[in-house]
Amino acid sequence: FSQFGFNFGGGGGRQRNRERQTPSVEVPLYVTLKQLYLGEMIDVEYVREVLCVNWQECMKNSQECQGPGIRVKMQQLAPGFVQQVQQRDDRCVAPGKMWRSNCKACPKKTDTEKIDLTVDINAGMRPGEHITFEGVADEKPGFTAGDLNFVIVEKPSDQFRRDRDNLYKTMEIPLVDALTGFSVTLTHLDGHEFTINVDGVTECDHVMRVPGKGMPRRNGRGFGDLYITFEVDFPDKLSESQKSAIKDVLGKESKQGDEL
Repeated sequence: FSQFGFNFGGGGGRQRNRERQTPSVEVPLYVTLKQLYLGEMIDVEYVREVLCVNWQECMKNSQECQGPGIRVKMQQLAPGFVQQVQQRDDRCVAPGKMWRSNCKACPKKTDTEKIDLTVDINAGMRPGEHITFEGVADEKPGFTAGDLNFVIVEKPSDQFRRDRDNLYKTMEIPLVDALTGFSVTLTHLDGHEFTINVDGVTECDHVMRVPGKGMPRRNGRGFGDLYITFEVDFPDKLSESQKSAIKDVLGKESKQGDEL
């Protein structure tokens, strides 16, 4: 709960009253990359402490209470000399208000309440972002309720790796495709398919940029990019006929290049 900060000024020792708040709460919200791509409304149930219905019946007036947990008494040191002494007293719930002991109207000060909340995940949100419900944390006499913050936690994806608005993917291709070119059809997070065409020779660990196939931008202006890294799958061994065929083809090309 809140720490108590005291500001006294001048000989009278006046306290600067300010509204105190119960601690805000952070709750991790685990979501998939698909949910962050599409956006989604998620219903959650949250349990908190709220003031019981009759809590005000359990308060009485007390001039010594200067705020939640703060009690100030005047102590005479000598004739004509009075000192203001500040004490911690949990019975003080507000300036001028003290909690009555053993009050039957509200014996625990608060009751447990379950509330239903709808968390709106916008397309393109990133890990670590907060979705805030103001004044939804625990209630306490003399305090305003703090905020409830849901923190986006992105679950790992088997399909893509994300960095901000860009997506990354690693693909393994056979040697023949690396040498002759190929086409491959991929399925995106929302289910739509798109085709990648590669002409010519693809080197091992070559990275290809596919514009507009990343995550939605949070400002609504298009999408990031997709970067695909190609890993070439070399055969473990070749037969003699395969070796001869490769030498025959590649060897001729090498000789023709030398002649030119």
